[in-house]
Amino acid sequence: MTNDKNNQNSNIDTKDFLIGTLIGGIVGATTALLLAPKTGKELRTDLNDQALQLKDKSTEVATMAKEKSSNLAQSVSTQTSQAANKVKEFSNNVKTDYTNWRNKDKMDELEEEYNEGKADAIEDAMQTPNKELDEMETNYEEKHTPEYK
Repeated sequence: MTNDKNNQNSNIDTKDFLIGTLIGGIVGATTALLLAPKTGKELRTDLNDQALQLKDKSTEVATMAKEKSSNLAQSVSTQTSQAANKVKEFSNNVKTDYTNWRNKDKMDELEEEYNEGKADAIEDAMQTPNKELDEMETNYEEKHTPEYK
């Protein structure tokens, strides 16, 4: 966030500098025209010189602006790719955590089903001998008890 403010201040400073240079050049040229008691030839020569100076300064400012914008673009590109990498890493971590959570829930469900199945198997195993014993007892009673005959 601090870097963004610095970039904005840098852009504003460059913009203000360009505007100030342009206005200063115009005001200076106008002042020179109005206050200088020179001949027309001398005045044109001075205007030409000032125009060349203004052109040189504007070229210099344009070069500086290009350098700053290039640096800013490179900085933004670097920060964007870093942010994208962090987002990818975060999303992968979330996916992994979610998968682990789902697998843990499945394991808990499987363990619960296993325990229920084991309990049912034990209960069935306990009931099978009881049923057989009951049947054997019933058969014995039928064969040996006078009521059934």
